[in-house]
Amino acid sequence: MVDIKQINELAQSLGRSTANPSKTEKTGGFENALTQALDQAGQSHIEQTTQTDETEPGMETTKAASLEEIPSIGLRIQDQSSIVSGKTDMLLGLLDSYSNKLENPGISLKSIAPILEQINQKADSLLKESVSLGPENQDLKNIATQTVIAAQTEYQRFQRGDYVS
Repeated sequence: MVDIKQINELAQSLGRSTANPSKTEKTGGFENALTQALDQAGQSHIEQTTQTDETEPGMETTKAASLEEIPSIGLRIQDQSSIVSGKTDMLLGLLDSYSNKLENPGISLKSIAPILEQINQKADSLLKESVSLGPENQDLKNIATQTVIAAQTEYQRFQRGDYVS
């Protein structure tokens, strides 16, 4: 088996250059394009140092400082309690709208049915979210659970036909 180091040493001793371009010649265009793109993006603070590897003649490595976190503008992360609070508020709003339509004799029960289906779906979603609340949010969990029970009770009453006269 032929050792590549021996071939490289033989080619250098004969004064000939190797037929393949070196690694730095191959990636030179990419490095230039990358550097320009980073400069345009405002990240010109990346420091690059080039060191020669002592074990392989002609081989160079490039080290770059680690990239910093890109700050997000206007990103608002919600915690579990704010999600449950929002969903509870939405469900209470739907229940209020439902009760107003139910009291109006000019609105048919058939036209109310889609709202009630939406209430049932939102109640299921709220129940799933409220299960993951911790003991520090027990009051919110109780309110969410009571809202879900009220919504599911109204759904059952409507499906059973309690409001048909």
